[in-house]
Amino acid sequence: MNKSLLIGAVLGVAAATAVSVFAGYKLLQEDEPTAVAQVAPVDATRTECTPSAEEPRDKNRIAGTVVGALVGGAVGNDVGDRDITTAAGAAAGALAGNQIQKKIQEDRAEHHNC
Repeated sequence: MNKSLLIGAVLGVAAATAVSVFAGYKLLQEDEPTAVAQVAPVDATRTECTPSAEEPRDKNRIAGTVVGALVGGAVGNDVGDRDITTAAGAAAGALAGNQIQKKIQEDRAEHHNC
């Protein structure tokens, strides 16, 4: 495999991963109301955060795992062109996708609940 093909494949995978993470994050966000609501005055001494018990919609992080496995399998197939590299890429991609979605859900819960 020549160098320019490998660089193109890596850049393509990076761009696809970034787009899928952004799209997945947008899908996980709830629709926010567009109307302006009146807000009661906030006590300046109050600094506590009370998180809600709201669970994420995809608590098993299946979407991130599947997207990661697909991207990782494609990269593994391109790099090694053998079944073992495809399987290894899919496994690594699934793990990475799962962890990325976990981080997004944690960040969303942290910012949404406080």
